[in-house]
Formats: sequence, C-alpha cells, structure tokens
Amino acid sequence: MIALAIVLGIAGIAVPANAEAHGPRPCPPQLTDLELPAGKVHSGGEATGTVRLKCAWRRPVEVTLASADPSWVSVPAAVVVPAGESAADFPIQTHQPDYIRGDLSVSITARVRHQETSRPLVLQPGLKYLVADSSVISGDSVSLQIGLNGTAPTGGMTVSLESDNAALQVPESITIPSGALGVAGTYGKTVRIPQDADVTLTATLPGQTKTAVVALQAWTYDPGDWSLTGSGTMYGGTSYPMTLDLPNPVPHGGVEVTFTSDNPDVEPPSPITLAEGTSGARTVRLGAGTDDAGQTTITATMEGVGSRSHTVLIRPGLREIDMPMVLFGGQTFEGTVHLGAVTSEPVIVALSSDNPVLGLPAEVVVPAGASSVAFTGTTGAVTDFESARVTAQMGTSQLSRNVYIDPAP
Repeated sequence: MIALAIVLGIAGIAVPANAEAHGPRPCPPQLTDLELPAGKVHSGGEATGTVRLKCAWRRPVEVTLASADPSWVSVPAAVVVPAGESAADFPIQTHQPDYIRGDLSVSITARVRHQETSRPLVLQPGLKYLVADSSVISGDSVSLQIGLNGTAPTGGMTVSLESDNAALQVPESITIPSGALGVAGTYGKTVRIPQDADVTLTATLPGQTKTAVVALQAWTYDPGDWSLTGSGTMYGGTSYPMTLDLPNPVPHGGVEVTFTSDNPDVEPPSPITLAEGTSGARTVRLGAGTDDAGQTTITATMEGVGSRSHTVLIRPGLREIDMPMVLFGGQTFEGTVHLGAVTSEPVIVALSSDNPVLGLPAEVVVPAGASSVAFTGTTGAVTDFESARVTAQMGTSQLSRNVYIDPAP
C-alpha cells in the first residue's frame, strides 16, 4: 500500500481525502487578554485599550465590549481583530457625570463567543473647566480659573498650560494643591498689540485638554505732535530740565516712557509712567558730571508709540575753588578756579564773597583749551576772626566754599 501511494503521487494522481493530514491544525479564536492603562485615567479624558487573541485567525474576529458604568466610561460595542492579526486597539472615553471622591474603578469586559475577560479602569479627578477673561485690552493681565471634578491628590495635580499667541503669556504649568478643587488668579500677562487678536489657551492633563479663548484688544495711542525739548545747553554738575509734551491724553492703562543717551558717560533720565488721562507738558531732568562735555542726544521712547530725541551741548562744570582755607587780614593771595574738563571755548566765571573784607575779581575767563584759571584776591584788616563764603558762578553751574580770616600776626 505504501508503495502504491508513492507511485500514485509520482504519477500526479491526487491522494485521497481520507489520507493522513500534514501540518498543525488551525488555532481557533481565543481571547487571552484585555489590556487597559496601567495608571489612573483622568476623568473626562481619553485612553486606549487592547484585546489580544491566543493566535492570529484566518478571518476577522469580532470582540464585543461593555462598560459596567457607561455614564463614567464608554467603549465601542465591539472591536474587530483583522484577519492574520492577534490584537486590536479600541478607544476609551471617560466622562464626568459627577464629582469623584477619591478614585473610581469601572470594570470593562471583552467577550469572544463564550469567553469573557474583565479588567478595572481606575479614574481620578480630571479637568472640569478652564475659564479665562473673555476680553481684555492688550497690556492688561488675564485672570484664569482651572477646576477639577474632584480634589487634587497628595502632592497636588500639575496642569500644563499653553498659549497660541506670544502676546499672551502663561506659565508652562500650574499645580493645583493637594485637597483643592482648583485654582484662580491673574496668571496671564499680555503685551500691547496694534491689532485685535483671538488667543486660545489650552490646559492639559494626560489624555485630556480644555481650551478658552481670550479676545485681546488692540492698544493704540496717538499722542499728537508730541515732543522732547530743552534749551540746548547745560553745564556739567547741574540738572538740565527737558520738557516732554503730550497734546493728547494717555489712554487706558497708562504708558511708560524710557530714555536713552548716546553718550555712555551721561546717565539718561529714569523711566517714567504716565497715568491714564495724562496730557500736556511735564519736566524730566538730565544730570551730567562736572567732567562731562560735548554734544549728547537723549531719546525718549514711548511704549507702543515711537520715539523723540533732543540734543544738548554739555559744557564743563565747575569742579573746585582752590585757595587757602585760612587767610590773614591785609594780605594778597592766589586762588584757582578748576573746571571738570577742558573747555572748547572761552567761558566767564563770576566770583563773589559774602563778606566785604575778602576781595575778589568780579569775574575771570577760562580760555579755550584750558580747564582752569588763576586769580588774585585780597583781605582787609580784621581785629578778630572772621569767615567768608566764596561763590563761583558759570551759567547754571555754581560752586561755593568757606574761608577763614585771622588778624595779621
């Protein structure tokens, strides 16, 4: 018989159907596992589950699914494992019909024919809402409220935040403290923009997002023909007044004006904030050291508006009156007036004394290219100790010192 079968096979004649079968028998559809997220799922969020068969089947296999409480967790009625595959994923959608007090476990069941497997899905509080100011003028702060549908666990719950427009900035995350249902505060900061913009804020927990839209209104200000002006000349060591003039009132929120100097040795005025409704002229002051000299340009920049500049010539200021501190009556003495820097043009320095017993020239001239000038003074006869205050005046630059006069020895 064996020999006959070999001969028949060689001759190409089919082996009878009742001949011995070759190879393993097909694996029947058999459910071996239902995989759910290992960690807790935020209530209201999405997750993914997986059904697994013992082996791949030659035809598609339908696995029915069910949730023990569809009000909290819903799954599709069935998931199909494709032919030749041994596993398939299915979506899980969770809900928030109420607040969670602690964790909530909901059973999910998968069934193939008469086989059934159930696993618990553990829910924890999730995002309930994200509320933001619906409309703000750019430059203002934005208030946010973030709420959960249950209290945050031990250690708190960290919610990621994102803005789709750099004009509205929010922190990368906010942590809701342990035991709290949410947080509220002015977490959003905006910058002024020239055109309206809708900004979307997104709060995220794993598998879950909430969004809020803030209408960011443009901030515009037309101050009119505004200016920064001054006399054009100052002396080092003095305060130089400049006039900032705004014909039109400052709008909502006020405006900041900053100042810069093109001379690194000259400190510009400090920034000022003009309150809403401010208009007209106001004085800002520039200071320079006695050794500062030359032209300096001061630029005022108004936030969101533009700039105005003013150039001032700084002349050296008075630095010192050099003369003996103690003089004797009836003598002639020498003194020197020093400037802080070399002057580029002749300058007149007026001299005076508050005591007529001390005689000084009415004025002296510091020549161009020099930084000092000498002078000669006299003292009258005195019978007792006297004092005098000497003052040098050059434009707005003024310097004084005291001297003492004793009777002649």
